[in-house]
Amino acid sequence: MTPAQTAFLTALAAILLLAGAFGAFVVVQARRASHVPASSILGRLGRPSVARLELHRWAFYAHRTGGLAILGFLALHLVDVGLVAVSPALYDEVHTLYGTPALRVFEIGLLATILFHAFDGLRLLVLDLVDVGWRTSERLLWLAVVLTVALTIPAAVVILGPVLA
Repeated sequence: MTPAQTAFLTALAAILLLAGAFGAFVVVQARRASHVPASSILGRLGRPSVARLELHRWAFYAHRTGGLAILGFLALHLVDVGLVAVSPALYDEVHTLYGTPALRVFEIGLLATILFHAFDGLRLLVLDLVDVGWRTSERLLWLAVVLTVALTIPAAVVILGPVLA
């Protein structure tokens, strides 16, 4: 592995660790603020009104954490695409990593994150503009999840196609 590829993978790992740490921090802070023991999550999920709150809470965490991960990768991607101005050979060297199985799996995760973030953002926009109520809000969240999965699966087949063939 070349130094440029090592630097790219190190930066990518740092972004993923930062997003994961941010997600963990948000969850820990929310638990502290709600004064709810972590062991009682299954009990809370069994009660319908609390389960709805939990569902929206986890959507909130996923939306914010995914947004940070997308922003971090976008910054890294701007740098790696900008390498073409510095040295086309260096650009080609770094971009050969995108063909590896590990980065193809990462791209599937990135695509799923972008799709969920977009669909959930549209859901939040609807909630801000129209008073839809809890039931419709929950249905819109499930629609965002279903659309994310429904679009990620065929894209994953295309992304992994060259590796599996």
